[in-house]
Amino acid sequence: MSIAMRFSDTPAEAAAKLLMRLGLATLFVGLPCAGILWRGAIYVVLPVGAILILLGALLDAPPQAGRRLRDAIFSPAGGAALLVALWAAVSVIWTPFPAEAGERFLQFAGATSLAVLAAVYLPQKTKTLDFYLLPLGIAVASAATLALAYFDTPWFFGGFEFDETLYERATITSIVLVWPALGFLSLREHWIAAAILAVLVAGVALAGFAQIALLAMGAGAFTFAMAMSRPAQTARFFAWLFASLIFFSPLLPLLYRLVLWITGFDPGTGSAPMLIWSELVVSQWPRLITGHGLDFVHRGLSLGYLPEATPRSLLLVLWLDFGLVGAAGFTVLAVQAFKFAGRLPAKTAPALLAALVAILTIAILGIATSQIWWLTLLNCEAIAFALLVKGVDRARRPDVRAIRAIEPETPQEPEVSQEREESAAGSVAPPRRHNEFADS
Repeated sequence: MSIAMRFSDTPAEAAAKLLMRLGLATLFVGLPCAGILWRGAIYVVLPVGAILILLGALLDAPPQAGRRLRDAIFSPAGGAALLVALWAAVSVIWTPFPAEAGERFLQFAGATSLAVLAAVYLPQKTKTLDFYLLPLGIAVASAATLALAYFDTPWFFGGFEFDETLYERATITSIVLVWPALGFLSLREHWIAAAILAVLVAGVALAGFAQIALLAMGAGAFTFAMAMSRPAQTARFFAWLFASLIFFSPLLPLLYRLVLWITGFDPGTGSAPMLIWSELVVSQWPRLITGHGLDFVHRGLSLGYLPEATPRSLLLVLWLDFGLVGAAGFTVLAVQAFKFAGRLPAKTAPALLAALVAILTIAILGIATSQIWWLTLLNCEAIAFALLVKGVDRARRPDVRAIRAIEPETPQEPEVSQEREESAAGSVAPPRRHNEFADS
């Protein structure tokens, strides 16, 4: 880059780029690293990073940002998300805990709105350095997690009910955010670095024998490998799989109880969650239409209204909290998200598909489904993928040096014209002489 181009930006443009770079560094490096030391770091880091990005956008407003926001809201996925959010807001009316549910909804809505605005107002021209911020943050956080796990630090593994330990949060954060990081590296074709980062994150899950985290990592890796060759078919397969699982999930505990009755097996303690789920479905089946309202499962477990062994799966939370309407809206949202991922370029689609599968695996298996920090983490994931999608256009643009290398040299017109004039002058035939004998 020449000196003239470096200093061609106005002070407002330079300040805007600095603020956006600081915001991305806060989200992609600060969030995974700070979460190792402090449970509440994510509640502070995400708003700060998003506000820095929005301040940069105010100084240098990107063109057509309003149109992009409108297109995102009125897209099929945006419409499904708005339906789920609207139904969640309405369900506060009949929930048994209206004050707590209303406060939680405002927290959800505020964090999500900030993330959506930050994703929309990201710079259209992505810098190459921005691609390496998230891989750097995940690598540093994973290395620190492995070091703390090796020394068996008590405060790192200590926790209490309904609030995961710092190790579990750090592990889930790494597994959720590693997929956009792998997408950034694969977009720049750093395959060895991507493989090393994936192995490092898998080692974090192995260090504490986190079974659900390992399953999510394995499911995401399998999806990534499948989508490398056939992204559209992979997206279609997982869209139908998760849509069927979400929409028909109330039948799962009933089928489980039927199988136990037919086979005559004695249900052990491991069958308690499914049996409790089936009892809730049978005894409260009218509530499957509207649900009990936002935050019912979370508050019911914490206050003892629900049995302690009640599953914390996303499937149960959707149907007990929001009923048929909320479950149908979330099903449409999941299908549209997979369809959008399948339409992305081949270098970007595997990362988004793997992230969707890993996130749904973690949520369905019952980790952090209804906690605020989980949704805040997903908001950071959305910003990372928005940056990745915007970076595809930059990756398609050829390098200036490559253009100069393949551009044929333009001949110098003055020299060529002079040579042509000289050759033309030298090739003029001498004047025709008359025949002397004929004249005589």
